[in-house]
Amino acid sequence: MPQGESKLEQHLNASLYGVPELKAVEKRKYLGTFRERVYLTIKVTQLSTDWLPVFEKEIVKSADRLVLINGNLDDRLIRPYLRVAAQHQVNFTLKTGSEYQITPESLAIVITASTAVNLAEVDIAKLYPNNVSQADHPHKNSLWDRLHHRKE
Repeated sequence: MPQGESKLEQHLNASLYGVPELKAVEKRKYLGTFRERVYLTIKVTQLSTDWLPVFEKEIVKSADRLVLINGNLDDRLIRPYLRVAAQHQVNFTLKTGSEYQITPESLAIVITASTAVNLAEVDIAKLYPNNVSQADHPHKNSLWDRLHHRKE
């Protein structure tokens, strides 16, 4: 709050407008947590790839992990991740507020800690580039392959 405000003005402003939130945009992006606490993120578009083995590996690494899931997404997309988290008895929270978007670049899943971990990279596709499925990068047949299969 501005330094020139008296305690009464600060109290009135907090009552009228709510207590100012620290890094509100960042917290909306990371499903209610700070970026410095994030271990791993999965975007909405990345849900088309089978990240379940990597997700499972990441959530069991330590006991302090919490899974935040964008609850505004279709149940079919997030159900497998909920099931794996429940199997390993990892705490998870569904975030369903209107501030959590479901655009392709929005985050669908965030694995977070209760304190800062300050990891440089948290995007699952960048951390595990070898896990990207063939469906995401379809194999293009060479001219030889196409000619060979045409005969059959």
